[in-house]
Amino acid sequence: MKTILKTAVISTLLLSFFSLSLCAGDGLLNKIKTAVTSPSPTTDNLIEKLIITYISQANEESVISNKETLLSEILKSNHPDKKIFTYEIEAAYAKRLLQLEKARYYIIKALDETRQEKPKFISLLKTLAFIDTDLENHMRAMESYLIIQKHLQQINDTDKLILNYANIADLYTKSNLFNEALDALNSAQDLALKQDYKQIPSLLYENKAIAFFYLKNQDSLQYYAAKIGGRNASPCDPLVNHRLKYMLLLLRKDRKAIDEIKVLIEAPNDPEKLYTYLHLAEAYLMFNQTAKAREVIFKLLSSGDLKKLGYMRCKLFILLGSAYEKEKQFELAAQYYKKGTEQSSLNTLRMMKTGSILNLLKYDEIKKKYVVAQENLEVRQNFLLLFVAITGMIILTFIFLYRSLKIKKKYDELMFNKLSSEISFINSHEIRKYLSNILGIVMVIKMSEDRNETYLEFEDALFDSAENLDTSIKSIAAKLNDKAGSYT
Repeated sequence: MKTILKTAVISTLLLSFFSLSLCAGDGLLNKIKTAVTSPSPTTDNLIEKLIITYISQANEESVISNKETLLSEILKSNHPDKKIFTYEIEAAYAKRLLQLEKARYYIIKALDETRQEKPKFISLLKTLAFIDTDLENHMRAMESYLIIQKHLQQINDTDKLILNYANIADLYTKSNLFNEALDALNSAQDLALKQDYKQIPSLLYENKAIAFFYLKNQDSLQYYAAKIGGRNASPCDPLVNHRLKYMLLLLRKDRKAIDEIKVLIEAPNDPEKLYTYLHLAEAYLMFNQTAKAREVIFKLLSSGDLKKLGYMRCKLFILLGSAYEKEKQFELAAQYYKKGTEQSSLNTLRMMKTGSILNLLKYDEIKKKYVVAQENLEVRQNFLLLFVAITGMIILTFIFLYRSLKIKKKYDELMFNKLSSEISFINSHEIRKYLSNILGIVMVIKMSEDRNETYLEFEDALFDSAENLDTSIKSIAAKLNDKAGSYT
């Protein structure tokens, strides 16, 4: 126990020292050397922190040299997972350059080298979900998040589970499913309240505010933006304040939104650079700066893997059409509106195809790799559940059969009562009526002095009564035959 406490204290001190050195501006070379010689798991945390600071958030002019320094020192080290970290560095570098397919390739290679039971596997899977979201592979991203959710529920890691709900909400938002995004965030908030958190993660308020931006709900956006940084929320990134501020200004149609967006454009560590550029183009268009809007849009359309992003291209084509329409270049406007429509059709076909061939994708292999580890433990439970399910179905079948027979019996009783009532009515009103008529006519004939003359006088009436009596008897016979037929 003392050894464990000693290791924990040393790890904490090293992390604190390392954080201070990052702020102090020490050279990357010294920091990576410190990281690779630190005890595990501290070394993993330090290396991941370096990747974020010196690749994902570094200035463009220093990213290449930073990558080479990190790769060189990690490969020279004796770290058992150095191959995984080299793939992760290459993925972060590719993502920084918006080479998203390349970034996905390296993350998958890192996942193939990582055992499922290690925390690193879930961390890499989350990164894969981020990349798939940017690539508009929404089905695959959701699959990753669901695997992460299942794992976090098994180990009862509430903090990371809340963040995973926030990531799912971000995916919903980028899929234009804003109400679903709010539902996911409400689930995360409920979970935080059940755990009696004194501070709700600001990420939840941020994502709610962004969802309400797309829903064009200014009051709700302002409400949740005000909650960020309050005493009931955890601290947030300053860039978040700029993002929510420009979103609020856009809904108010205030030109100051452009200046706020430019702050994020110039920030190297903006994780949503693509959408920031999109909002800049929309802002330029809103305030009739069509030439600047077109410049931003053409820059996006011609850059990296963005040529493969169908939903983003559809939005950009429609924005170009609007820009040319405002400039009264109607032929060009029609051309780009047409491109937007064609891209929208391709998006629909792609979505249908993605949903049907998900099992053939490389990601599905990763999912199986994780799930297989759980199957051996669950197989007995599955047999028991299957037995219970089959037994329950048999019982339900007998119950439904019994109820059906009971209902049929009741129905037959009702039909018999109805038939009896109808026959009784015919017997009491029609048969007796016509029989009485016949008997009356016969009595008159018998009592008359000239029976032949009287018979001729009442012949037609006697015939009509006899015919009506025959009709009523046939009616009763038909009803009885119908009743008998219903039982055959």
